[in-house]
Amino acid sequence: MKTTYTILFFAAAVLIAAACDRKESFPYSGDDKINFANDSLYFSFGAEPFSVVDTTLLIGVEIIGLPREYDREYRITLDSEHTTARLGDHYDALQELYPLPANASSADVPVHIHRLNLDDETVYTVRLQLVETEDFRLGVVENRAVKVCFTNRLDCPGWWNELSKWLGEYNVRKYQKFIELYGRPITDKDIAENRYGILRIFKQVKAYFDENPEYGVIFPDVEWIV
Repeated sequence: MKTTYTILFFAAAVLIAAACDRKESFPYSGDDKINFANDSLYFSFGAEPFSVVDTTLLIGVEIIGLPREYDREYRITLDSEHTTARLGDHYDALQELYPLPANASSADVPVHIHRLNLDDETVYTVRLQLVETEDFRLGVVENRAVKVCFTNRLDCPGWWNELSKWLGEYNVRKYQKFIELYGRPITDKDIAENRYGILRIFKQVKAYFDENPEYGVIFPDVEWIV
């Protein structure tokens, strides 16, 4: 009986191996297609240091089919009807065509966005669409477009009122400049254990905006305790 089970085991293994060989012997033979890797991307400048004035987001694309031993091109257009960001003010123009290098099955589309012209509340959108080229047809409908969203929003923290005598009305730029100098956002523990140290840094923030009035950031005219 043990010998019978052994024979059956090896027979099954041979059949599985043969099935795998047959599967690998039939490579993808349809049209080469291309998709976005995701249907949306969100980025917030909110907690980034004030000195970060722009960034480049990388939007992934991937092919359906086999890599080729030569360079190919894919095309992306702007869906202006569903785009709320302003070209030039909020983001840079796209290229007409993007390269997919030889032997590659994926690539990144750089989208360069600017911070200084963003208001403090709005979530901006750039919607991109893939377009067929001689090299690529379009893949699944759900991933033929991607919505790129970005914002400068940074909500007022709960501790702000405790320091409002010196900080004044909440302004996202005050807090972002603080994060630049302090290295990170403030926690409740920081407020409880290091309030005077925090105020010393905010005093530096005030000095910066006093010297750069073009930002329109104003602090109260009061005597500081640090």
